[in-house]
Amino acid sequence: MPTPRIFISMGTPYTEAYAKFRDSLEDFLRGQCQSDPRIIGKNEYPTGSPIGKIAEVMRSCDGVMIVAYERKYVETGTERRGGANETHLTGEIYTTPWNHIESAIAYSLGLPIYIIAQKGLKEEGLIETKTDWYVQKMDLTTESLRHPDVIGSIQAWIRERVAIRKRRRGALQGFASLKISDFTMEDWALLGALVSTSFGLGVAATHWLHIA
Repeated sequence: MPTPRIFISMGTPYTEAYAKFRDSLEDFLRGQCQSDPRIIGKNEYPTGSPIGKIAEVMRSCDGVMIVAYERKYVETGTERRGGANETHLTGEIYTTPWNHIESAIAYSLGLPIYIIAQKGLKEEGLIETKTDWYVQKMDLTTESLRHPDVIGSIQAWIRERVAIRKRRRGALQGFASLKISDFTMEDWALLGALVSTSFGLGVAATHWLHIA
């Protein structure tokens, strides 16, 4: 089976420790998870609009991993200043807005999402636990990636979400090369299973329009 591709959304590391974590995560995904991590600015390089390149790379991927960590630290501040619900902020940590942008693109493409969030990070937008994905809160260290719970969680996500997406996408690409007269009973059964999901329905509809 072809290696699943995983898009890594992580702001450019600005300390040696964060850079080491990104390299360790990449090695972990390649080695223990037999996957192909794609990282903008490391092995994928935009020549024009970064958003266009991000969407292009994501469309070739089978899952998206968001790594959210401190980009801004607010020692003291105010939220909704002057409003009835004004809130004072103390020691709040916020991630890069690119994590939110890339999460939204991944969600719109129907890609499985896995979020790693630095402990203490402010949860907001899509960087919080949702029905469809889980937020793994952890210290961004190489040692954290060796924890059995972290290893098991990531491997289960790849096995149960990413690999299945990969197989479905491969099957649909195979269907696209067939004529209706070439379909076997097994092909029809698999296509029926695929279109029972929202992902399969959208792509299959495009395929039928193409061959009609």
